[in-house]
Amino acid sequence: MARSKIYLKTPQEIACMKKAGLILQKAQKAMKAMIKPGVTLDEIDAVAAEVIAQNNSKAGFLGYHGFPKTICTMLNNEVVHGIPDDRVLKAGDLLSVDCGVIWEGLNADAAFTVIVGGEETNPKRAKFSACVRKALLAGCAQAKIGNHVGDIGQAIEAVVRAGGYKIVRDFTGHGVGHNLHEDPYIFNYGVAGKGAKLVEGMTIAIEPIVAMGKPGYKTLKDGWTVVTKDGQDACQWEHFGAIGPNGLEIFA
Repeated sequence: MARSKIYLKTPQEIACMKKAGLILQKAQKAMKAMIKPGVTLDEIDAVAAEVIAQNNSKAGFLGYHGFPKTICTMLNNEVVHGIPDDRVLKAGDLLSVDCGVIWEGLNADAAFTVIVGGEETNPKRAKFSACVRKALLAGCAQAKIGNHVGDIGQAIEAVVRAGGYKIVRDFTGHGVGHNLHEDPYIFNYGVAGKGAKLVEGMTIAIEPIVAMGKPGYKTLKDGWTVVTKDGQDACQWEHFGAIGPNGLEIFA
């Protein structure tokens, strides 16, 4: 079995990733401001592309293994890798948005979820999203020097199970840096004390991907979009950052 190769980042590289994260935060803010009923997924994608270009950076997803857009948009039962198109958002839709930015050759990667039109339009979906975000934050709290990848996964899984939902186990968090996906992979389940040990200078993305119903999935004919087999909702939240003396410093 091949051993993983984890690249620790220099302070200068971490500073570049922090800058990439700030640009990504700007893109997220612009997208959140326009997500409402009547807006298309393509329009959200265009706003992200504009913010990234205005900040002299590059889109991390566009062209990645041939991906055709700036962001991934996952609507309702879509799990990951959704391609923005001309579909119009409706009140109560569950929308996860994943976005990447490259600054000086280093990657930022983060995702958020919103209930279109406000949480009151679909309390069931709002509760689901809140649970996944709680799981994300529980995982981030375990990302500290001396812990292991398994500590992160166990914390995430505990929150998801308590909420009555299911981890989609084949999709994971990951290291991030000069490449969008690097070692170590951050599983959303695990055993405390197991897996790669966390040390200062590691840069990681923690990314719970959760199904409201059964965790089975399938990929659509576009070759990218993954949806739940049972047609029930899926949800994604993601932070990335660097492990330092005070734990995970979240950049976006």
